[in-house]
Amino acid sequence: MANQRNNLLRNILVNFAPAGVLVWALSVLTASYFGMAKNVDAAFISSLVTTVLASYGISKVEEDKEKKKDDF
Repeated sequence: MANQRNNLLRNILVNFAPAGVLVWALSVLTASYFGMAKNVDAAFISSLVTTVLASYGISKVEEDKEKKKDDF
């Protein structure tokens, strides 16, 4: 029973900690764009967003430009 509780707590922490960081980073980045937050390192915050999204398996896909030219 205690082992199941520990696993549940661990799963909650592993799944929601990155989500919390993502929400915080997007909030700070949005606040800086609207001028509500001063002296924010947008590059650092953007890298946090990219890292958290990558941990969820979300990434930018580059299209092959030569393939596009051949389609026309």
